[in-house]
Amino acid sequence: MDKLIVLSGVNMVEGGILTVYRTMIATFSNVPGVKLICLVHDTALFEEYTSLPNVEFREYKEIKSGWLKRLKFEYITSYALSKEINPDAWICLHDMSARVATPNQFVYCHNPSPFYQSSAVDLKYDRTFFLFTKFYKFLYGLNIKANRYVIVQQEWIAKYFQKTYGIRNLLVARPVSDAAPVHETARLTAASSGAKSLLYPAFPRTFKNFSVLVEAMDLLKQQQRDVYDDLQILLTFDKGMTRFGDFIIEECEKRQLNNIRFIGLQSKTRLDEMYRHEADALIFPSKLETWGLPLSEAKAFGLPILSAELPYAHETIGDYDKVAFFAPDNAQQLADKLTAFYQGQNIFTATSYVDDPAFLVSHSWDALAQHILNSLDVK
Repeated sequence: MDKLIVLSGVNMVEGGILTVYRTMIATFSNVPGVKLICLVHDTALFEEYTSLPNVEFREYKEIKSGWLKRLKFEYITSYALSKEINPDAWICLHDMSARVATPNQFVYCHNPSPFYQSSAVDLKYDRTFFLFTKFYKFLYGLNIKANRYVIVQQEWIAKYFQKTYGIRNLLVARPVSDAAPVHETARLTAASSGAKSLLYPAFPRTFKNFSVLVEAMDLLKQQQRDVYDDLQILLTFDKGMTRFGDFIIEECEKRQLNNIRFIGLQSKTRLDEMYRHEADALIFPSKLETWGLPLSEAKAFGLPILSAELPYAHETIGDYDKVAFFAPDNAQQLADKLTAFYQGQNIFTATSYVDDPAFLVSHSWDALAQHILNSLDVK
């Protein structure tokens, strides 16, 4: 095959998008005849791949220091690099469609901020995200028609891009969880009445909608004290992580909601143990996701899911028989579902999702790589 591919992601240093970058390196580096040149912020973030003979890293540590430097990199530096390297494909992994001399250009779009209706809460506690909701739509559109494929994680996002930018060359690439197989104990405990523990693994951002959990538990404390006393919600953050996280902690302290517990960041291994042995259900009220990885993880462990009823959730969960949806802003509805769950009522039903035939869809990272590589031979 003998293909030279550039993976460009100089702004990717943490979270899910860094996982995407690592996974793309792991996937493409396993394809015979493929060589990668990875443009990164810090090679130390990719230590497990630096010894691979077909992977080269180039660092650009100064790019994250300002947006003007990022714009210069994407539209001036990248063009010069593309002329120097002359790759078979240039894949922009961080939303912006660079200006390059490479005909086979791709962009991976993951930032969901243009799809969110921001509020004063976002402005107060996460000003950067608030600004992203206002101008990221413009950044996405810059040079977007230069791409052979625009890659998104879900079909509802593809429909947004199709309508907003007038493009049809969209590829829906569903990220796949590597969680362990279904654990039957989780299924059995969920069917009984009594004390329950619900897990919400999420970083404390405003759009993660922790407020509806606070309101619902406060209602239970006032209306159903016996239920409240036997329910706990585990949140994977602690003081000092973000201003909004500190606000949520202070609200719980003020209302004396001791059953909302802040357990701090957890490793992947520890989260798997919680899915397997400790949580009776996943609770997921987030208002905005391009995927929603905990939904996939909970499904893989056979854990019941209480989720905000939004398009991303239906698409991520797909076909599953243990889901209860609630309106993301309706604390009373959530409190009622928590009460029924505590009482052992079967609030969970089956849900399904059928791919839209209008879009090219890959259901694994290997399939995504093959779609890209196959397109390089199409004139």
